[in-house]
Order: sequence, then C-alpha cells, then structure tokens
Amino acid sequence: MPLALGIPTDDEFQVFVPMMFEAMGGRSEFVNAVWPDGHTKEGQEMSVQRFLFLKQIDPSTRWSKVTDTDTGEILGVAQWNVYEDAKPQEMIVDGPPGTWKNDDEKEFAQEIFKSFMEERWKFIRENDLPIIALNIMTVAPKHQYQGVGTLLQKWGTDLADKIGATCIVEATVEGRWLYEKGGFVVQRHHLLEVPQKFQGRQQQRIFFMTRPRRS
Repeated sequence: MPLALGIPTDDEFQVFVPMMFEAMGGRSEFVNAVWPDGHTKEGQEMSVQRFLFLKQIDPSTRWSKVTDTDTGEILGVAQWNVYEDAKPQEMIVDGPPGTWKNDDEKEFAQEIFKSFMEERWKFIRENDLPIIALNIMTVAPKHQYQGVGTLLQKWGTDLADKIGATCIVEATVEGRWLYEKGGFVVQRHHLLEVPQKFQGRQQQRIFFMTRPRRS
C-alpha cells in the first residue's frame, strides 16, 4: 500500500474526525472530557468546528495526514504546535455554548486538561525555543501497525531536526512504544489528577516524553 504525507484541507476534517474518534475508541478519559460525545454525529461536528476554529486563530497549529495514494483514503492524521518565535499563553480549554452538557462536565474537562498540560507548560517555561508539541496522532483502526503512525511522527521529527527544535508529547500506554522508536524519552509517568469531587471517574495515566533537539 503506497503511503504519502500531506496537509489536510479544511473540507477533509469532516472525513477524518469521525475516524479519529473511532480509533480512540472511547478509551481516553481526557479525550472524552475535552472533546465530548465523539461517538455521536453531533459531537463529531462540534469537534470539527472547534478544530477548525483553533487552526484559524493559532498560527502554531500544523496538521498532517497520511493517505493511500491508490485510493485517496486518509489513513491517519496528526496535529502539532510549532513554537519558534514566541512561547504560548497557558490557557484553559474552552468551547462554544453547548460543548458540554452541564457545568460539572465543563469543570471536569478543564481540571483534567490542566493536569494533562502541567508538565508541558513547565517544560516550555523552563526551556528554550524552538519547541514542537505533538497533540494528536490517530490511525484508522484497520490501518494500524502498517507504518502510518511512523510516517506521521516523522513529519514532526524531521521538521524538528530542520529547525533545531525539541519535541514533546503526552503519550498513552499504547502510544509510548512508537514515540520511543522515534527518539522520545519518558520524563514522567503519572496519573491525571482531578479534584476530590471527580475521584469516582475513570483515571488515566500518561507519559510525558521529550525528544532532544539535534544540531
């Protein structure tokens, strides 16, 4: 199967966002909270609009895709933030009215987001630019373990080597091995912490990983 890297068009978000949620399979409490109802058409459409809005307002945002050149099918996508000239503001997650079902769901999303971003913000504060952060990488379930993820990762690491950047990622247990193959090293392994009122929710572990800059 011939694979090719490319940049998705805005119209293609309608195609690959459902694939992203299918690939994640509802296993990530972080994703479920921050991007709710990904298993529904309504939730997917809301996520499409939020992704496109963030892409429009944040010049650091870069998306890449891998396609099957025979069929044109999008097999996987990744989203990075490339910080070359200025460090980002440490902002809390938000969304348009209706993103969350109620105030408790929004509060939980914001609390788990803060815990997820804790190590990232600390690293960015304490280290020099350029820094490239990998936010999302998903591969269609039927095309996993066929080199798609490796190619998506290579897009970011090649750019990092070109501009002399450090790469960072918050990896899941499933994704850790792929990033280690790409030169990432685990810096911290921890549970995402939330206030006591949310302790009954499913807990999630992440690996904060870095890939050193290469001169």
